[in-house]
Amino acid sequence: MAVNATEAKRLKEYIAKGWEFHIIEMLHDLKPVEIAELIEALDEESRAKLFRLLDVSTASEVISELSSDSREDVLDDISDSDLAKIVEDMDSDDAADLVADLKHERAERVLAAISPKESSEIRSLLRYPEDTAGGIMQSEIMAVPSTTSVDAVITQIRQKASEIDNIHTIFVTDNNSRLVGSVPLVKLILAKPETPISQIMDLDPLKVPVTMDQEDVARLFKKYDTVVMPVVDKDNRLLGRITVDDIVDVIDEEAEEDMFMLAGADEDILSSSILKNASARIPWLFVCWVGEALNSVLIKGFEPTLSKLVGLAAFMPMILGMGGNVGSQSVALIVRGIATGRVTQRYFLNIIAKQVGVGALMGVVYGLMLGLISMVMYPDYRKMAFVVTLSIFNSMTLAALVGTVLPILFFKLGKDPAVASGPFMSSVMDLIGVIAYFSIATWL
Repeated sequence: MAVNATEAKRLKEYIAKGWEFHIIEMLHDLKPVEIAELIEALDEESRAKLFRLLDVSTASEVISELSSDSREDVLDDISDSDLAKIVEDMDSDDAADLVADLKHERAERVLAAISPKESSEIRSLLRYPEDTAGGIMQSEIMAVPSTTSVDAVITQIRQKASEIDNIHTIFVTDNNSRLVGSVPLVKLILAKPETPISQIMDLDPLKVPVTMDQEDVARLFKKYDTVVMPVVDKDNRLLGRITVDDIVDVIDEEAEEDMFMLAGADEDILSSSILKNASARIPWLFVCWVGEALNSVLIKGFEPTLSKLVGLAAFMPMILGMGGNVGSQSVALIVRGIATGRVTQRYFLNIIAKQVGVGALMGVVYGLMLGLISMVMYPDYRKMAFVVTLSIFNSMTLAALVGTVLPILFFKLGKDPAVASGPFMSSVMDLIGVIAYFSIATWL
């Protein structure tokens, strides 16, 4: 059942009138993600009122679907004891994410209020950086010794089905909890009951180290087209599992992060306050401001050249603009290629050479076109046609080079390649374009 504007409006009326029975009846057939969408459409006070009406099981699923702002509004209104019940009902990875967002004092109170086993699992997950395999894994796993029979494993699955969601694969371990194999659920069901699981298990299962970056984990899921992978430590001890729904979240998160990087921001500025919005964008725009200030100084230094060929100013926007566009295209292609794994260190030189060739070819085409326009506009200044032709060729070629090399350089330095985009790239290309344009004009 899809959530629409009419339902959201009706829900607001029910909350305003305090009709709790109608609210509960309205939410009865909705899925957690749909309830979360309704909560997002409410004001701060109404969000809290609606969330209080949810049972623990539903609340534990809904809270995982909320945005950070809505989650904060909801959490501020519920008691530590109620929050502890919700945390205890959540999957361990989601619970760890929620506890990590709490203030330290409250997080400790909540962890102290849940069972020691649940608390220990969450604390273990909190040790890992949030952007690693350990940070996105869940500790709920179906693991059995290699001597266990198929019939016994199936019995264990039935007993633990309420604790572990979506059991796709059974992991096999030795006496020291080291991963020695895995068995898909389908293969288990088709095997004879008395068969030892060691006879049907995969002896070389796909696995990821707990320290692996989440983007690399996502690439492995894509490469091997799998729905679950075990997570192991340096000694191959089984720690948890990562499921494909976690990977979907990673892909969304990384895509959003790259999008804001391209815009010169580092957070969701669309939903933040005016002050927070401005604070996030000012540092990035300052880079652009410094670059353009340097451009002004450079242009002033070329005043003698401009005084002789005033028409140079007419073509400056096009030359700088085309260079900036080519640079931005190159950055976008390389950033995307690195993110998907298609741009690798092995092919860096080939990729750079190809992009420079593309920039040069486009520079020739647009250079000839701009040269013809210059001849029509300034028939008495043939030299200007040659200047603008060579300048736009130079600008577009250099833009392709810089737009390709910068993200690769950031990647090799261990930084996010998307940082090389946005205002930073714009400023660099304007500086290069101005220097090249007026240097050629002065030389000729």
